[in-house]
Parts: sequence; C-alpha cells; structure tokens
Amino acid sequence: MCGIYGGSPDFISGDAARLLLHRGPDQQGEILVHARNGAPILIGQTRLSVVYKKDVPTPMERDGAVISFNGEIYNWQPLRRELEAKGWRFQTPTDTEVVLCAYLEWGPDCLQRFNGMFAFAIWHDERLFLARDRLGKKPLFYVQRGDRLAFASELKVFRDLELEEVPICQALEFYFDEHTPFRDVKSLCPGEYLVYTPADHRVRRQRWWRFPEFEQSIDDEKWALQALLDLLHDACAIRKVADVPVTIFLSGGIDSSLVQAIVRCDVSYTIQFSEFEETINERDYVFEFARQLGFEPRIVTPTREEFLETFPDLARFIEFPVGSFSVFPLFCLSRQARRDRFVVALSGEGADELFTGYYRNELLLREAEQVQHDFDGPYGTLCRRYFGSGVERFCRMASRQGLPGVPLLHAFFSPQWSSERTFAQNLSLLETTVFLQPLLVMADRLAMGNSLEVRNPYLDYRIVEFSSKLADSLRYRNGQGKWLLRQALRSLVGDEIGITRRRIKHGLPAPVNQWLFKSSAFDRKDWNHILLRECLRQLAEAQDRS
Repeated sequence: MCGIYGGSPDFISGDAARLLLHRGPDQQGEILVHARNGAPILIGQTRLSVVYKKDVPTPMERDGAVISFNGEIYNWQPLRRELEAKGWRFQTPTDTEVVLCAYLEWGPDCLQRFNGMFAFAIWHDERLFLARDRLGKKPLFYVQRGDRLAFASELKVFRDLELEEVPICQALEFYFDEHTPFRDVKSLCPGEYLVYTPADHRVRRQRWWRFPEFEQSIDDEKWALQALLDLLHDACAIRKVADVPVTIFLSGGIDSSLVQAIVRCDVSYTIQFSEFEETINERDYVFEFARQLGFEPRIVTPTREEFLETFPDLARFIEFPVGSFSVFPLFCLSRQARRDRFVVALSGEGADELFTGYYRNELLLREAEQVQHDFDGPYGTLCRRYFGSGVERFCRMASRQGLPGVPLLHAFFSPQWSSERTFAQNLSLLETTVFLQPLLVMADRLAMGNSLEVRNPYLDYRIVEFSSKLADSLRYRNGQGKWLLRQALRSLVGDEIGITRRRIKHGLPAPVNQWLFKSSAFDRKDWNHILLRECLRQLAEAQDRS
C-alpha cells in the first residue's frame, strides 16, 4: 500500500512525500520526466512494504515507462506467469512490476485482468494513464487547471485548494464519484481510467467497469450456499497472503464473523464504547465467538479524552466529512492494530450493500411486501399515490433533511432506478455504487493514517458478480437481509451462538454527539460541520508548511 502523486509540479506541494509518509513509511521516491513539448511530468510515490519487504525501485521504471502504484493485486502471480509465457522477464517479485508490464502488453484492457484494489499512474508513450479499481477502494484525485494536470492519493498534496460545495453531496452528507469539496479538484470514479496527453492538453475519462446487470439466475439454496462459501474461501485466502502480520476488525455481526470463521486470524480487534454498553454491546458477542473458535479478541475502548486529543489527526487524514460517526472508532482500531505490529487487517465492508443487509433496506423491503397486495388491488392507483414509487420511498428514507430534501435526491436517483429491476436489486445497486463509497474512504484514510492496510474479501469482483445473479429470496427472507450470508455462517459455526441469532446489528457509531453536544441522537449535521471546519484547518496548515 502506498501514496502516489505527480503530474505538473506546479500543482503539487514540494513536500508531497512527507505529506504522504503515513501511506508509505518504508520507501519514498520521485522521477521527473519531460514530454516532447517540454512539459515536466512528476511521478512520485511513498511505499508501505506488505508483500515484499525489501526495497524496490520506487517509483518503478522500465521499457520507457514509469509507474506509481497504490494497492494490492491479489492475482499478480498467475498474471506474471502469463506474461512470462509471452516473453516478459521480471526483476522484482512485486505486483507493481506485473501491473506495469500488463499495461505495456495489453494497454487499458489490462484492468479487466486485475483482482484487487488499486489506484496507479503510468507515464508511457507521451501519455499519462491514471486508473482506479472497480469499487473505489483506493483513492485517486486529480486537478486540471488550464493545460496542466496533477494527481494524488490525498487532497493535501495539491496547492491552492478552494472550497466549493456540491449540492447533492451536501444533501447526502458525503462525497462520491467525481465529487470533492474543492473547485477544480475531482476524484477519478470507481471503475474509471483517465488519459492525459500533454501535447494537446486533452483529458479523456473512460469507465472500464460497471456494476453487473442483475439476472436472478441463481435460486437453488444448496448450490448458492456452496458457491458462496467457495468464493469467500478463495477471496479470504488471497487477501491473507502477506509478508507481514495479518489481523481482522471484528464486530458482533454476520459480515466480519463469517470472514473470521474462514480465515481464523489469531487476533481480532473490536470497538466497545462504555457509553453504549447497555445498547450496543459488541464485546459479549465477540467473546462468545472467540471462545468457540479459539482466537484472542482484543477490545479497544476509546474515551472522550482520546477523541479530543486525536480530533486534529482524524481531520488531517479523512480530509472531508463522510457522513458517519465511525471515523473515530475506525481510527482507534487501526491505531491499536498497528501499535501491536500488525500491518494488514481484514474487514467486512460490502456485505450489507451486496446482500441488502442494512436495517434501512429491511424496512423498505418489509413495507414493499406488506403493501404489494394493495398495489395489486382495486385501489392500486390510490395506494401508489399515497406510498409513492419505489425510488420515492427510497429517497424519503435516504434524505437527511426530511421531506424538503427529497426532490433533489429524487432528481438524482431516478435515472439510476429501473423498473426492470426488483426493489431489492435497485437497493443493492445504489447502496454499492453510491453509499458504499464514503465507507471505503474511511477504511482507506483512517487505516492508512496509521500505516495499516485494510483488505475487503466481500469486494472481490467475483463475489460482486455472484451477488448480482442471486434470486431476491436468497438476499432477503423473513424480514431480514443477508439471508445467504447467515446460512453460510451457521454452516461453519452452528446456530447456538449469539451472533447467528442476533436480529438487529448496529453500525460502528461513536458517542460524539454525547461528548460534544450533550445529545443522544445520531443526527450527523453538527458533527459534519465541525469536522469539515477542522479538515479545512488541517489542509490549510499542510499548505502553509509546504
């Protein structure tokens, strides 16, 4: 895992390597090349050694090309063998060199061959090529001003940031796709690549991956269960490969518990706030699970004093609000795991989105079941007026401003909602392609702020494709989502422990409102406001120091 930056040096801080040192404390380097028209192109990188501990050229240069790479390609070894059969010879045992050679061999089509999380830049043949993984696990921002372009893993590397809010992001309380809070600064979208040619100053963006079309071709319960377990075993196995210690972030829920039932990490990390012991108690579930599987559960118990002390660091690493109270707990989990000398942590992001596991999904799906009879009855027109369409009900649920916020969300989400899909399929699509993005921002920023790499087995593209083929009855049944995942966990650990019987699983909130505003509500408006203010202060300080 690394930090990358480059492009026009005029837009990049002269202190970029230091600003991204947390993303790559083991090696740092820069290469300055020039286009034929004389334009300077900087390629910079900081490296966290995970798979190969020895130093390697950073950035890496060969055959007239230079690469700056952030991420992990889990299938790099079979790809290397395929390239060797075509005559390529390698100097390092790294996925970075495989990515570079794959690009030189196949061009942008190489992206379809990668199974992993990545964001990288390649300078070759008078073109700067930027690419990001399918679901956006690794960040990649760019700024274009006039005829020049620069890129970076984090916003703090860019010069002259100017705040400019985005209405849809204000409504949702997070940023996604190309949106950022700053003028002229965009994010490369998940599953997108960009080509910049200095000769004509042209920038071309292209989506190379989209969420697969739904099929409902898998409806056999026994076959689906075995297929899921096979995929998960492989997805977990390739994500546990590292030359450094690996742990897992474990809650008392289905998602991370299913991963742990497969990988059996020796040590796990769980957050438990004393303020939530009576209402959100993960400790008891995790301890019972640990006794059954025989691993060491380490409980992290952050305090208000720690929050106030680390608040500037939270803002420095996250850089903009993500509409979540999980910023602090994720930072604490990552910090403790790194202090204990772990460098890689597995985590369960993606399961709720792919398998309609959120309570908000269950609420909408239960309602849809209950009113379908009325929709089909003689007063169907009246019922549709009263309850609204599927996308209208989704927008009412998603609006953070109540009914006044619905029209903006409806205008945005309606084109993405399709009558050709079922209600559950539409939910899964929007959750995965939009609402998952801020969670991945948190997982990356707060872990990398502690020089820790987080890997997500559920976001293996094969599992994403598998989920798109499931019949709705395998996602949601008897008022609960993630039906197939629940069956998978029961098949591995039985159904006598609390995790498998738990009806409601909370997220990973922190009692920020209690600490700062003396409120027990989970409204995030005030939290977002003070976090954005501190983010801006931290970004300004970074620019002043550079």
